[in-house]
Amino acid sequence: MYDEELNDDFEYYNVTVSIHDVNLLHHCITKRIEQWEGSPSRPAEEQEHLWYLRDSFYRIVLEHKFKYMDID
Repeated sequence: MYDEELNDDFEYYNVTVSIHDVNLLHHCITKRIEQWEGSPSRPAEEQEHLWYLRDSFYRIVLEHKFKYMDID
């Protein structure tokens, strides 16, 4: 997977953001995927990484919704 390739080439950073920021980033990534120019204008790996990011942010959204569900 594309993420595994990144382990050797890049540093990682931790960023603290609100759930509103996570929702906005997920929306932005989803829109970027919709408007992605495609290969060869952009590297094919970029689209794969966008899918990875979209899914990762969506997992955070779902985790937050589950954690703060109202259960009566």
